[in-house]
Amino acid sequence: MAGEGRYHGVYPVVPTPLNPDESLDLNGLKHLVEYYISEGCHGLLVLGSGGESPYFSIDEKFSIVKAVTQKVKNRIPVIVGCTFLSLAEIVAFFKRVDRILFDAYLVALPAYYPLRFNDVFSFYSRITRSTRKQVMYYHFPQITGLFFKPDEMKKLYTISGIIGAKESSVCRAEMKRNIRNASGHNFSLFSGTSQLLLANLKSGGSGVMCSIPSVAPGAVVECYTSWMAGDYRNARRIEDAIYRHIGLMNSFKIPAAAQKIAFKAVTRLPFPTMIGRSSRQAVFKETLRQLGHPVRPTVRSPLPQITETDRKHISAMIEGSDILRRI
Repeated sequence: MAGEGRYHGVYPVVPTPLNPDESLDLNGLKHLVEYYISEGCHGLLVLGSGGESPYFSIDEKFSIVKAVTQKVKNRIPVIVGCTFLSLAEIVAFFKRVDRILFDAYLVALPAYYPLRFNDVFSFYSRITRSTRKQVMYYHFPQITGLFFKPDEMKKLYTISGIIGAKESSVCRAEMKRNIRNASGHNFSLFSGTSQLLLANLKSGGSGVMCSIPSVAPGAVVECYTSWMAGDYRNARRIEDAIYRHIGLMNSFKIPAAAQKIAFKAVTRLPFPTMIGRSSRQAVFKETLRQLGHPVRPTVRSPLPQITETDRKHISAMIEGSDILRRI
């Protein structure tokens, strides 16, 4: 199955700490890296959408990747997010960071103009020939605008050099189909949300790459390891606790129980729409700050900064949480 690929487990999307003037806080970043390793995370995703990747220059991205890999020291795999609009930009990024010691790229292609599948297939084929490193495909059609048919996804995943994917469409049927289509290709397929971690593993997938492990790494790791060890009862218990924190991903204005029902409903749609607010980077940074980590909630403009209302919601959530305060 797809879970037989090289990469598996829990990969937090690492937030990118910033100073009040929105410059990089590399000391805060290194602290988070060590925290995730100490909590048992199986790998890291750097410069993902939760790490504000689109808003950093290539020079800044180079500094981020270099700082992370120097701290990791090859202890766990590092996946580097790659989000650009053209092949030329991606190749320029590769030339800058390829020599740094990390494992693979996670490549998304936001489509500014309408694209045919054959054009996208050619694009990713050229990407894999432009780097010595492995490449994972970031499937997030609601953001990229790239909605593919099942046979097209199957063809995309057979490109030489594509060794995995992050599935963030939150469509259960599509995730299962993609896992099945990737079977036999030494392919790693991750869910893009912790709420679908167990569904991913049950279908033969590889694990999860998302933001919930960035604030509750130990709990999500325990959920994964419990399932893999056959302790399904404990895994489902933790999954229920993760659902109670769904406000971190969506909205604090709707009760978590109602959001859980809505989320389970949309995951059964062929092309689910996104629920709640799309920008939550400041929320996750503020959560880390309130948990005692030396990071600020500052995000890169034009992302919205944390509000006082959200600060209060986060404080209340932490106070009643059984997965955030695992001390």
